[in-house]
Amino acid sequence: MLDYETDPYQILIWLYRSDWGDLLGQLAKEHEEITHDLLDGFPSHQRHVQYLRRVLVAAGILQERDEYLDGLPSWLDTLLAAQPAHVTKILRPYASWSVLRRARGRSRGRASTPSVRKYARSRILIASRFLTWLDEQSLTLATVTQPQLDAWLAGGTATHYRIRDFLRWAHSRQLAGELTVPWLGRREDPNHILDNHERWRLLRRCFHDETMPLHLRVAGALVLLYGQVPQHIVTLTRSHISVADDRTYLTLGQHPVLTPPPLAELLQQLAVAAPTGRRPILKDPRQFEELLFPGSRPQAAMEHGRLTQQLNAVGIQIRPARNGALCSLAADLPAPVMADLLGLHINTAVRWSRLVKRDWASYLAARAEQE
Repeated sequence: MLDYETDPYQILIWLYRSDWGDLLGQLAKEHEEITHDLLDGFPSHQRHVQYLRRVLVAAGILQERDEYLDGLPSWLDTLLAAQPAHVTKILRPYASWSVLRRARGRSRGRASTPSVRKYARSRILIASRFLTWLDEQSLTLATVTQPQLDAWLAGGTATHYRIRDFLRWAHSRQLAGELTVPWLGRREDPNHILDNHERWRLLRRCFHDETMPLHLRVAGALVLLYGQVPQHIVTLTRSHISVADDRTYLTLGQHPVLTPPPLAELLQQLAVAAPTGRRPILKDPRQFEELLFPGSRPQAAMEHGRLTQQLNAVGIQIRPARNGALCSLAADLPAPVMADLLGLHINTAVRWSRLVKRDWASYLAARAEQE
């Protein structure tokens, strides 16, 4: 058992109004042992269930696990329990051997994020909804036609287009015909790129505006300067910061990146600063020593969605800010170097390099016509 400090104020709150404390008392009365599987039986979106799990892990009662991946099999079992047998027969191998396998591959060698769980669930759920729709229309996966699929796509939102992955898998197993679902493209939208003037204005604010919370100044600078996303930012620890010859480096990918002096100073301040936000009932010394962006749950980083909301509130919109940074970097760095330094997938780096090259060529062509 770790030697934890306790916060008296938080204990009083826990005694008088604590959903996770009530749940702990209920489980202690009804069960001889509290396990991950037992907690998996509760809806995963309930925050007090998640908090109780982290408390039990921090206290050494439950083993540490990858919360975003290891909880998916039990979620899948619950989903399939409500499905007809013929749907389960198709959906389980797709979910287990295609979706979850790729999700684990995405997280290999690095901490998984909520986006990995969202990726897996969204594809499994849309496949389930499509198979249910087929039943309602007295159709089967093997006999559904392209016009019928097009009608289903047109009758739903953009999420329906995620069925593309399932149909490609089904066709490869000869469970469905060759059906076409348009690809909606990548999230990076050239129409949402922050211009350099505004990007540098926001960067100067992050560097010098002491009225802005320290963690937002650092996070905003990482988005605006290096195109980092909140999902990655919240996983950063003190070990990612290194100092050599009075220069401060931050490891975002394969190699440390030299940081400009204003950001270096902010990083050093954040590394020794007390955590912000709601205080957890248990103060885990390891958490405060390592995580640069600790959350309110023991041993857990700040939720990336909350960081996104806070950055939006101070005027830093993630997508255009990130796109502006990547566009600028792609103009100066080869794609492999950009991928290694920033922790990007090589395909993402190549795509941005091509975008910058294309736009620059268009600009030169337009100038030549004017002359």
